[in-house]
Amino acid sequence: MQKKKINPWSLVAVFSAIGFCPLFTIAAILFGIRALVDISAKGDTRGVRLAWFSILFGSLMTGLWGGGMYWWNLNVRSQIEQGPIKIIAFGQDGNIEAFESMFITNGSDEDAARFLSSLHSRYGSLLEGSLDQEVGEADVDGDKLFLGMVPIEAELEYVLQFVNQNDVHLTAKYVLFETEGDGSQFKNRFEWLRIVDEKHGNLVYPSSEVIEEQLQLGK
Repeated sequence: MQKKKINPWSLVAVFSAIGFCPLFTIAAILFGIRALVDISAKGDTRGVRLAWFSILFGSLMTGLWGGGMYWWNLNVRSQIEQGPIKIIAFGQDGNIEAFESMFITNGSDEDAARFLSSLHSRYGSLLEGSLDQEVGEADVDGDKLFLGMVPIEAELEYVLQFVNQNDVHLTAKYVLFETEGDGSQFKNRFEWLRIVDEKHGNLVYPSSEVIEEQLQLGK
């Protein structure tokens, strides 16, 4: 008796399932179902196990991709887009612990108090803010992008709206991964914030000679 050929839909489903891409893993589920229907209807091909493997593996990988993307958007992308706005809001609400937790290296309590006091006396309470879409992530060097999408580290520009002044421009040094020894450690925090104010003087937190020197050198 001649051995049945493998159903082509089963093969397509398997190759799609091992593509490790959301579009392919979703397609693997659909192709797997199509293979089961085709095998059942015609009866001249085999590949039921391959079809079921594709459906189950595709479902698993799709779930992992979906969960990973949800976590990424909730934790990393939101940090990039709203991190400095949250930092200032925490500080102006008196939540210094949350304020300091957003930085890789914290300044002293006096440094935080000075920054927040100067910020409030000049501009008042923060109303809203956003990542400057004219700059944002578009100008980040491609070699410094994680997965080709998110900056490993970058100076990002934001536009803030305060009670006493609109369109206050803030620059923040964001660090996703920090090199430590032979490896990299996940940070997803900020190294510093800077507001350039030609009238009253620049505001920088945390203030340190090292950070000021880096800013002057444009690093």
